[in-house]
Amino acid sequence: MNQPITKPQQIAYFILRITLGVAFFTFGASKFFNQGIANFADFMMDRFAGLLPEILLVPFVWVLPFAELILGLFLILGLFSMITLTGTGLLITALTFGAVLSGDPATTANNLIYAIITFFLLWNVHANSWSVDNKIGRTYE
Repeated sequence: MNQPITKPQQIAYFILRITLGVAFFTFGASKFFNQGIANFADFMMDRFAGLLPEILLVPFVWVLPFAELILGLFLILGLFSMITLTGTGLLITALTFGAVLSGDPATTANNLIYAIITFFLLWNVHANSWSVDNKIGRTYE
């Protein structure tokens, strides 16, 4: 039997969703405005040289800032929530793979926290009441 979603659950979901969105949006924005995309791409290419084939690495490092910005914005808005959270989870999986591959346990641990948050949000997407999706009638049961 499904229990009705309470106001505190809606608020909690909203706060967690926009917090994750702000984090991703800010990560993406910093790559544009602080580092510059070319500088970020060069840094990542140097960091992963020899660990991953360039044919995989080059597109990933150039797409990553855009993906973080778009996913972050959609999380903040609560737009296309199921697809956005799935994409966020897959991106975190890829980033975690890179962190493990480069031998970075601190980043791996942080990424696992992001994965848990994304899992929780996706699992409870029915509580996504304060969102653009809800305002336009898109629900997830």
